[in-house]
Amino acid sequence: MRKGSLFILFFVLFLCIYFIMMLSPVIYNGDKSFNGIKETNIVITSHRGAGGLAPENTLSSVKKGMDAGAQRIEIDVRQSKDNVVICMHDKSIARTTDGKGNVGELTYNQILKHSAGVKFSEAYTAEKVPTLEQVINLVAGNATLIIEIKDGDELYPGIEQRIVNLINKHNAKRWCAIHSFNDSVLIRVHQLDKEIMLHKLFIADFPYLLLVYDGNFRVTNLEYYQFVDEFSVFYAFATRRLINKVHSLNKKINVWTVNDSTKIKQLIKLGIDGVITDFPNFAK
Repeated sequence: MRKGSLFILFFVLFLCIYFIMMLSPVIYNGDKSFNGIKETNIVITSHRGAGGLAPENTLSSVKKGMDAGAQRIEIDVRQSKDNVVICMHDKSIARTTDGKGNVGELTYNQILKHSAGVKFSEAYTAEKVPTLEQVINLVAGNATLIIEIKDGDELYPGIEQRIVNLINKHNAKRWCAIHSFNDSVLIRVHQLDKEIMLHKLFIADFPYLLLVYDGNFRVTNLEYYQFVDEFSVFYAFATRRLINKVHSLNKKINVWTVNDSTKIKQLIKLGIDGVITDFPNFAK
């Protein structure tokens, strides 16, 4: 019993030392001054259209993001019961609309009966949940469209193929990219069309332990993701070590989701390539 307690004590001590050494930049990310930083090199991605300025994942929020001058517009997609790829973050429509039910159990016409904007503001009562195709038509190459596939073929059969088909239908490979936390989604898209840009979303990586956390712990490392063009990490875990590691792989790294100006400045000073934010006007 005493040996077991001693082992646990040493293990906990090891973990504490490990996290202090590897993740200390989470607490402090450098000098708060902003002298000499070239803001123009930073790519601004407007999150969920522009979720801080208009109802998230709607045509109004996409337009707000574009009007704010964001170089990239990010949206989330899921698939309705009748196989329409729509813009929605959650599995259920309950949080963002005045309706109820899971996306995959409702037809698109059923989803259209509900307001996608009234919970944000009564001024957006007439706002509806858009299809991915409607967003592609709205963006039309005037910004890069980042499509986050929340869940793939396992939950929404054929969703990756339908998205690839839409991108090709509109000749949009030059200005569309797909990102996801889900490795299976990224791999399937890559197998379907190797020319489509891919970004890997994750929360944190753990150096020397060969672990990446993206909602699940994966026994892997960043070198595994040779087929992706960029990484996007939760901003609190954007350490200088991680940024340098990604750059050594000749890839870029973005941080999500940052709505604080001081934190943005600190992250830029560390060397990140892009910021994902709900307030693209503020970030600019």
